[in-house]
Amino acid sequence: MRKKKKKPEKLSILVFKENDLSAVYKKKVNTSVIKYSIISLLIFFVVSSLSFYFLFDLYTERHKMLAYGKENELLKLKIADYKEQINRINEKVAYLDQLESKIRDLSKVVNETETQIAIGGKEVDLSKDFSAVSKRKEKQYFEDLSETIASLSDKLQERENSLSELVDMLEEQRLLYLSTPSVMPVNGWISSKFGYRISPFTNRKVFHEGIDIAAMYGAEVKATANGLVIFAGYKPGYGNLVTIDHGFGFVTRYAHNSKILVKVGDKVSKGDVIAKVGNSGKSTGPHCHYEVLVNGVPVNPVKFIAELEEQK
Repeated sequence: MRKKKKKPEKLSILVFKENDLSAVYKKKVNTSVIKYSIISLLIFFVVSSLSFYFLFDLYTERHKMLAYGKENELLKLKIADYKEQINRINEKVAYLDQLESKIRDLSKVVNETETQIAIGGKEVDLSKDFSAVSKRKEKQYFEDLSETIASLSDKLQERENSLSELVDMLEEQRLLYLSTPSVMPVNGWISSKFGYRISPFTNRKVFHEGIDIAAMYGAEVKATANGLVIFAGYKPGYGNLVTIDHGFGFVTRYAHNSKILVKVGDKVSKGDVIAKVGNSGKSTGPHCHYEVLVNGVPVNPVKFIAELEEQK
């Protein structure tokens, strides 16, 4: 005989009215329905939980990405600022190279080799992808970079100060050199030295405050250093006289000229023709009477003429 199919179990649910307990409502429910309902609720709960978890995770990731984006923008700004600082440093290096070149010109130093600026300390290559920094601590990276730039800036400032002082010193020495009488004012021979001599006019012992350089009449008389003409005219005893103030306490006089080629206020350079040899004033023949005064005191001009000093 075939077994009868087992009927699904049912549960009865009784419902009472609160104000009328005699009224009872009975509802039968299959247990399978309850089971499916519970399973459905469980599935819904699991699916909802998982969905919430993944949504929350996505929200967190998005929040992190936004934070990373802002942080990356800040890092880009920092790097741009460092690049700007390095550009300023490069400009200062170029300026210092020009300054050093000027120093070499002033000091007449010829050096055909390239000059390598004295720079030390750590180096950081900003041309590399910033992703490489992830291998190091970000804070340490920027501390190293800041330290490098600060050290480099300090060294460049020290070098600039040193070179500026050297330029000032060389400029002053150059001006002093150009303002110091150092050549013969005219081509000729010394006919009368500096110091005591017997005057050709009075036959008495007198002090000769310069040197007499005999030369051809009309020969060129040249300035022995850079300076400013402070007198150009006739003066008793000196005849046609040119007086030049060279600064630094130096003054030179060129007397007995036949012709004066400069006027008061003219700026002259070493070697400029200022007059022509003559025989004006107290003179026994064509020559240039040449004086050098230091702080108003006549000194022996020979001491300032390099070619004559070398002959001693």
